[in-house]
Amino acid sequence: MIGIDHIAIIVSKEENLNFYKKLGFKEIRRITRAYDFVVFMKNGDVILEIFVDPNHPDRLTKPESLGIRHIALTVDSLDDVVKKFDCEPVKKDWFGRRFTFVKDMDNQPIEINEICLKSEEDIVNGLESN
Repeated sequence: MIGIDHIAIIVSKEENLNFYKKLGFKEIRRITRAYDFVVFMKNGDVILEIFVDPNHPDRLTKPESLGIRHIALTVDSLDDVVKKFDCEPVKKDWFGRRFTFVKDMDNQPIEINEICLKSEEDIVNGLESN
């Protein structure tokens, strides 16, 4: 494997794209199908494939189901994100990085991590000590 190609997300309405635009994502392609439309958005090397369809059922969040739990995005400044969104309190993760959670307009959790300036070796050593 050489990387992750994209992340696919289902949203209930087009206005939900504004959440990702506020995080710096830009629309790069839009495909209309008979039953929904798909918007590709990009920020740096991250590509989101967003399916806009009001007919999908809500995802149960408690108890969490098996499978992907949430996506986590990296930002330069967590403080800037906290100013733009209603976030959970900022905490430190297992590696000492600052992070928070925010929910998109469909109430799905998105983890936001501040960029880590530690070396890969420091991160691995930090993980082993926990």
